[in-house]
Amino acid sequence: MNDEEKYLFDLRGYIVVRNVLSAEQVDDLSSRLEAHRKTHGRRRLGSDRTIFAEESATAWAAPSLLEWGGTYIDLIDLPAVVPYLEALLGTGYRLDHDYINVVNAEHPSQLYLHGGGQGAGGPQDVVGPTDGGQCYYHHNNGRFFNGLVTVAFELNDVPPGAGGFACVAGSHKGNFPLPPDWRVSKRQAEIPDCVDRVAANAGDAIVFTEACAHGTVPWEGPGERRTIFYKYCPHAVAWGPCYYNADHYGDLTERQRAILMPPSAFGPHSRTAVIWKKAQQEQAELARLREEVATLRARA
Repeated sequence: MNDEEKYLFDLRGYIVVRNVLSAEQVDDLSSRLEAHRKTHGRRRLGSDRTIFAEESATAWAAPSLLEWGGTYIDLIDLPAVVPYLEALLGTGYRLDHDYINVVNAEHPSQLYLHGGGQGAGGPQDVVGPTDGGQCYYHHNNGRFFNGLVTVAFELNDVPPGAGGFACVAGSHKGNFPLPPDWRVSKRQAEIPDCVDRVAANAGDAIVFTEACAHGTVPWEGPGERRTIFYKYCPHAVAWGPCYYNADHYGDLTERQRAILMPPSAFGPHSRTAVIWKKAQQEQAELARLREEVATLRARA
């Protein structure tokens, strides 16, 4: 993360990092997404780690894009993005949750501005005072401090005027609630002048702090906007209550498994690794026991 990028991030609360994904990676992510859409038909896939696929699911089993494999696994610690996450979150950061959002002419979305520095999003905010200040931002002694940083990977071009990511630049350092009349815009013509609308190309990543008031501009462009969101926290911080179980996602590197560890003051340390390994073993044992019980009931 160079000095110009650091300046712009501190000033605006976001930056656009160009070409973090190759054409082959975009194709792989797209093909896996479209295969899933054929069977599920939803425009929002993955999970914010608060949703279970079924009531009988075990703890920490909320759906994840990581289950799709391929490049979705690579995104955990994408080399082009890692230096930004280390600069903004420090070492030992963790992946908190993930999802995909698809908008198009049929489902254009609406701009719902949420977030705001110092918990200033206001009483109706989804990541403001209700989060206990978890979505914080400040810079001190040459270091960034963020409670939640999002990397939004674009799978389609988002030209100027089409829609896509938007934010009130600089609001991550704000001390007053967002004016209520500015929060929701159902059409682009209603969007306040203070809102930055951010264009990007397929393969680009928009990196932003969730402390910045942000949202999705109603889509008025051709085709679709398909965006993958991976959201990261410092190792001692969590936004979502449902943690990843690295045993569910095939062969991962040690670094990827560390990034998927639950939050603690220790981070990905040997002391916490032992505890989490025990929890994973217990989860696996519970799954086996449930299968045995289901088999016995079927035979009865």
